[in-house]
Amino acid sequence: MIPPKSVGVKVKPPNNGGRRLVITDIHGCANTFKKLLEKVELKHSDQLFLLGDFINRGPRSKEVIDHVLQLDADGYHVYPLMGNHEETVLHIIREKPEELRMLLKSRNSLCLLNKDKRIRKRFFRFMRNLPYYYELDNFYLVHAGFNLKIENPLTDIHSMAWVRNFSLTEPFNERTVYFGHTPTKLSKIKAAIESNASSICLDNGCSHTYLGKEYGRLLCFDLDSKQLFKQKNIDLPIEM
Repeated sequence: MIPPKSVGVKVKPPNNGGRRLVITDIHGCANTFKKLLEKVELKHSDQLFLLGDFINRGPRSKEVIDHVLQLDADGYHVYPLMGNHEETVLHIIREKPEELRMLLKSRNSLCLLNKDKRIRKRFFRFMRNLPYYYELDNFYLVHAGFNLKIENPLTDIHSMAWVRNFSLTEPFNERTVYFGHTPTKLSKIKAAIESNASSICLDNGCSHTYLGKEYGRLLCFDLDSKQLFKQKNIDLPIEM
């Protein structure tokens, strides 16, 4: 159920008893992603929200996107979002295509290119069609956060992909905001969930294992039951 390109997309809760699950910042760690989904026991009745940064850093960016596309083809309800890493690739393709190979080489993602050193068409289509946020009944899902300094934060797509250390003291438009982008200690994530914070980062730095034992996991959060699934990085470590 990958949607057409739009800044924001409204999504109704599943009417079949399915769960609403959120994962963010997979960063090329395909084996970890697949293992986490096994733990979650993803069902066709579930909605799976993926909050961007599918690529770079980890060794298997191609496998990550291909697995997302396969889930969609197999009839799972998959809702991916734009991350700053996907946005950067699209910008380079548009503005400086001659630098694309250099960019992807530096980020361990040459696998995204075909034999002509161009982005594979299915990956380009996937990235180009990603929206920047999802609006649910009680939640906003976004990669990085919102710019609350302007009159309509839902128009600033740059902030949605790039803002750091986003935080709320009260709900935004009466909704809790879940996001990624900023690697956060597991203990801090758990505390935010337990306290029903107005903004909760779900990025535990899956590709940042070098930061110590509080990092290096890919998380999946059930929006309704508040259950948090955890999977340690099992992909090859990447030196940063």
